[in-house]
Amino acid sequence: MKTMNLIDIDALIKKADELQPLPASVVKLASMLSSGAGDVDEITNVIRFDPALTVRLLRLANSAFSGASVAITTVKDAVSRLGTARILSLAVASHCRPLMRVQVRAYGYQEGELWRHSVVSMLLAELAPRVCKTPLPSAGATAALLHDIGKLAMAHFLDQDILDLLGRAQNEGGLTPLEAESQILHVHHGELGGLIARHWKLPEAIVNGITYHHNPEQGMDLVCDVVHLADAVAKGVEAKMANKPAKIDVNAGAAERLGFAMKDMEWLCTEGQAAFTKVGGLFGAA
Repeated sequence: MKTMNLIDIDALIKKADELQPLPASVVKLASMLSSGAGDVDEITNVIRFDPALTVRLLRLANSAFSGASVAITTVKDAVSRLGTARILSLAVASHCRPLMRVQVRAYGYQEGELWRHSVVSMLLAELAPRVCKTPLPSAGATAALLHDIGKLAMAHFLDQDILDLLGRAQNEGGLTPLEAESQILHVHHGELGGLIARHWKLPEAIVNGITYHHNPEQGMDLVCDVVHLADAVAKGVEAKMANKPAKIDVNAGAAERLGFAMKDMEWLCTEGQAAFTKVGGLFGAA
């Protein structure tokens, strides 16, 4: 297909910036947790002034997923129980859920499906360290949660004729979504998502994980490999939940860098589905 330049990329990025910014509390948490500067007391002080986040945090801390044997009643105990990586994922999810639950027709997502895929991906990124021999960065779960935010921006801000052209390039031209975006728009949803994450002042590791989740070898960062794995496996888990055949395509280089053996794929799929069954409702994704 002939390459076309039908849109103003700078204008698209500017429009994408109009997506509701992250609350100050979430930005502060991201900065503290990415730099390792915040202790439990400092993290607690940020969260306790955000009532909605406090409620979701306590619900998750007391869920079957956390394995708590006694009731968790304070933010400080919840932070200690869940750990900092999950705290950041929950904080970002608390903000992004309304944005990402919408129907995204341009990519074939009915209402709630994009958000469900995002949550399943996040849970798989949390599980990945249990089957990967390489020590993994803590930013993987949050990056996995947001890896398709660029799709949302494109669906919201591109004209319908451009979206139709993208659809025809895939359905009639045989291109993958990524190829269609790159050829027609000169930017793909991973790159746009990374720009949004940077605009939201999220750590660079999260920006990279989003930007390069389809081509992790270009990211030169393990977080890109984690998000790639989580995205690929999430598609398989979702197919299984829908009783559809699943094909999971994981980049061999990413698997090697992660120390992930394909023999562990079944375990990861099973545990990912079990985790979603336990907490999907808490994230509004069930």
